Amino acid sequence: MENKTLLRIEHLKKTFGDHTILKDISMEVKKGEVIVIIGPSGCGKSTFLRCLNHLETIDGGAVYFKDECISGKNISRAVICQHIGMVFQSYDLFNHLTVIDNITLAAIQVQHRKKAEVEQAARRLLARVGLADKETAYPRQLSGGQKQRIAMIRALILNPEVMLFDEVTASLDPEMVREVLDVIIGLTRQGMTMLIVTHEMSFARAVADRIFFFDDGQIIEENVPERFFDKPGTERAGQFLNSFKFNSVKVK
Repeated sequence: MENKTLLRIEHLKKTFGDHTILKDISMEVKKGEVIVIIGPSGCGKSTFLRCLNHLETIDGGAVYFKDECISGKNISRAVICQHIGMVFQSYDLFNHLTVIDNITLAAIQVQHRKKAEVEQAARRLLARVGLADKETAYPRQLSGGQKQRIAMIRALILNPEVMLFDEVTASLDPEMVREVLDVIIGLTRQGMTMLIVTHEMSFARAVADRIFFFDDGQIIEENVPERFFDKPGTERAGQFLNSFKFNSVKVK
């Protein structure tokens, strides 16, 4: 793994009205590193990812990508999305477009890439995730797991250097969860830099290089997965983990 820092977050703060959602969050993310963020609902995890991708403005601190500040108001979100991709819990596919058109739209219109080249790349990605036969299907004809994999491909087709995953399995039936997690596991083998918010604890343990435990808008603990799950360094993290029962997930 290269030691180059891709993302640097310094004293990030986010408020909604009188309520402070994120309180002085700082971290660095190295190239090829997989960061998993866990914590109770409402602790600021999803808001944190949205701040990194310029979906939310911040009220203090700064976010740097390759030493360039990307949290300023003069930075276009369209530009950021080409470097930092994001996949949400909701799929947000265009129902009137086919699968391949959903995937290629941004690459053609925003990046101004040639349609034939983008469609060829899309077909390779579809084959990789087992959906080569869904190219001409519409979102209404797909299962939840299939829609989520299409949403992942739509982000990956832009060739981002960092991927953000926000509870991408939360709205799926249990039998569909594994097919989505397998895509992320594949990305870890390819060395993709990722920040993942999840409640899938066994998955978090299997893929993470580091675990960040959030609570009440703060980083309560940072640790490697073995230490975090076997012997958490804070009482609050231990209480959180005790509320879960999880089995091991193996990275193939």
